[in-house]
This record gives sequence, C-alpha cells and structure tokens, in this order.
Amino acid sequence: MHIRKISGCTTICAALILISIAVACIYSRSYNCDNSLQKVTILLDWTPNTNHTGIYIAQKLDYFHDEGLEVTIQQPPQESSTALVAAGKVEFAVAFQDFLAPALTSDTPIPVKAVAAIAQHNTSGIICKKSANVRTYADLEFKDYSTFDNFIELALLKYCVESQGGRFENISLIRNQTNNIAATLGTSADAAWGYFGIESIVAASFGIENDFLFFRDVDPVLDFYTPVLICNESYINRNPAVIKKVLKALSKGYTFAANHPKEATDILSECVPELACTTTLESQKYMSAQYISDTQCWGIIDAARWNNFYDWLFEKRIIKRQIPHNSAFTNEFLPGY
Repeated sequence: MHIRKISGCTTICAALILISIAVACIYSRSYNCDNSLQKVTILLDWTPNTNHTGIYIAQKLDYFHDEGLEVTIQQPPQESSTALVAAGKVEFAVAFQDFLAPALTSDTPIPVKAVAAIAQHNTSGIICKKSANVRTYADLEFKDYSTFDNFIELALLKYCVESQGGRFENISLIRNQTNNIAATLGTSADAAWGYFGIESIVAASFGIENDFLFFRDVDPVLDFYTPVLICNESYINRNPAVIKKVLKALSKGYTFAANHPKEATDILSECVPELACTTTLESQKYMSAQYISDTQCWGIIDAARWNNFYDWLFEKRIIKRQIPHNSAFTNEFLPGY
C-alpha cells in the first residue's frame, strides 16, 4: 500500500477537518442518535396555503429545533385529519371549529381538543363571481351554488340567506365542488364557500372578478374559529411539555408572519415552490393581519365566542347534542397565557 506524504499545513487542515467532523458527530448524536429530538407530526387540512405560513416558518427558521422538536409537516390523506388525530396516528392537525361540531356530538364523540387559534376571526364566507350580481345572501336565490354537501355548510348558508330575506330552496345546489374554486367560478357555478384570503385572491389573480360575503357580517355568532390546531386529548394529558414547545415555536412563526408578510411569503414560497409568488404575497398581506389581530398574542381562543357558536348550532338544531362549555379547547399551553 502506498501512502502519500502530506505537508505540514495540509496535515493541520486535515486534523481540523477531522476534529470538526468529530464534533459534528457528537452534536448529531446528542440530538438524533439518542433520540433527544421529540418527533411530532403536524397534518395540514388542505394543500399548503397562507393559513399554514407560521408552521413553515417555524420549520425553516429552526424554531421547532430550538425547542428540541423534529417536526414533520404532512398534507392530509383521504382520511379525515381530525379522525387521524383522534386515532392517535398524528399528534396535531389543522381543523375548523364548525366542522369539529359533528365529531364532538356523534354517538361516539372523538377525543380531540383545539389548542390554538391559527387566525383570530372567521375569514370564510361565500365567494361569488361579480357577473352574478350577488350583493347579499338573499341574492343567491336562483343562482348556481357549488357545494361540498356538508350539513353544517348548508345550514349556515340557509341561515344567512333567510336572515337577509331570501328563500334557501330557490338556490340551485351543484354537488360537485372541487378544490379549485376559481375554476368552478369560471365555469359551472355562480358562488361557493371559500376564504377571502385564499380563494377570493386566487380567483382575482386568474381574472375572475368576484364579490365576497362574510358569514360574520350576518351575525356575530358566526365569527367562529377557523382554522384551529387540534390535538388528541390523551396526548395532551401525557405530553403537556411537548404541547407547550410546539405552541411556543408556532407562536414565534406566526408572530414573524404577522410582522413580516413579505419575508413570510418568501419563506413559504421556498418551502412550497408550487405556490405562485404574486398570489401568495397578496394572500399573505391579508392573512398577516389575521393571525393576531385584536388579541395580545397568537393562538388565544375567546371562550365566549367559542361557546356561543356551539350553543347556536344546538339551539338551531343543526347538531343533536349540546357541547359543554369550554370542553373542546384550551389556552393553557400558549406561551405567556
């Protein structure tokens, strides 16, 4: 075997490299090899969008890692994200207060709880193409409405239409809503449920002029929390320290997004390259004002608003059982709360 002679300078450099590698290995072992990084999965509710910006920022800027967490962000499979959390398949998921209601009032209520509000106010409503001349919910009469045929969705729509003097039965329901609401408005439908900061802005970017009717403008009780972060109740009881760490990292991520929409857009676009930058920036500018809004910090759920919406669903006989007050959410793990 032939050994190449190495100069003194090269020997020193080689030694430094070996030392660096050794230190790196020790560092790596301390965080990975001995499994000291707590592994956690956050399941999204949809394809990545600006509702999720703070999650990706916490990942990109190492806020999770700083808390000793190794977080995997996953898009949802065919199964319900809520059901997967309830079954203990994933630790966290993005969900919605309105669509949690049926799961919480079924014959076998699912053991999940909201641990943070991602946005402070309900930015959902009905997006309508401008040519349909829908200025109020009553104007949806004799229009084509694209529905995903969920009883909560249709009950909310019926309430809003009738509250403004319309007749719900006069709406033509098209039961074929796809993920692409902009495409739906461009072809078969006059209106559909969507989020102003996402669907309305995306539709406008495709040249589809639209109007937007917020649910919360019809009745303050419809200013429910959407989206929220949920967790399995058993996991909460067993891992309170992990919950606090996850929410601390997310709070930093969403606070960063609230204060720096342009930089937040750049990070989200880097993490999810398929998002169109121009549309994402416009969406982010809107959503950045929603994450914290009129509260002192990110994530807080107001008990009165939460409880009032579930009481309203029961009073209107939209759900068959009353949800006990304060039973399906907690603020206790939020930093500084």
